[in-house]
Amino acid sequence: MSREPSPRAWIGVLVADLRFHGARTLKDRRGELNSIRDRLGNLGFSVSQTGPADLPARAWVAAACACGTRAGASGMLESAVALIRDSAAGTGGIETCISLFDPEME
Repeated sequence: MSREPSPRAWIGVLVADLRFHGARTLKDRRGELNSIRDRLGNLGFSVSQTGPADLPARAWVAAACACGTRAGASGMLESAVALIRDSAAGTGGIETCISLFDPEME
């Protein structure tokens, strides 16, 4: 007797420490930050600024994607890292992680 497969997904997460050199106000960084968030969204990521909200020259951004394969999640994360590195914002670092979500493993 075969069991029905459970739904599962590979989850890719990226956290980037963005640096906006020359930004003296929150308004100074807004355009580039919004551009990065929009472009990550166009790649299929859900994006959130996770902090710090009150520092004009710095922002932390978290982005997550869900894929059917580990290779798919890895490819999406590679594209996101390249996008951030090609942006006008500098980075204090970019961390990525891939996890398998499988309800049967709980």
